[in-house]
Amino acid sequence: MIDFKKAIEIAQKYYQEKGQLELTKIYESKNIWVVYAGKKEQPRFGNAGIAIDKETGEISSFILPSRTNFEILKNAKMTELN
Repeated sequence: MIDFKKAIEIAQKYYQEKGQLELTKIYESKNIWVVYAGKKEQPRFGNAGIAIDKETGEISSFILPSRTNFEILKNAKMTELN
């Protein structure tokens, strides 16, 4: 099971490889962690987040707009990044 701490590690490694060093938001849903990166005070249009599967740790794109993904976010809990 991928917990919050492990999800952060996976996301940081993924985004560092993409040149984005700062995680901005993380949401916990039933089966996935949804993580966004960039600069906290600077919006990035078209910026897709990543979904980290809680069972396998597999990373996939989390793209909006998507009815399914909007529903996931609606029911997810935003978790504080320290």
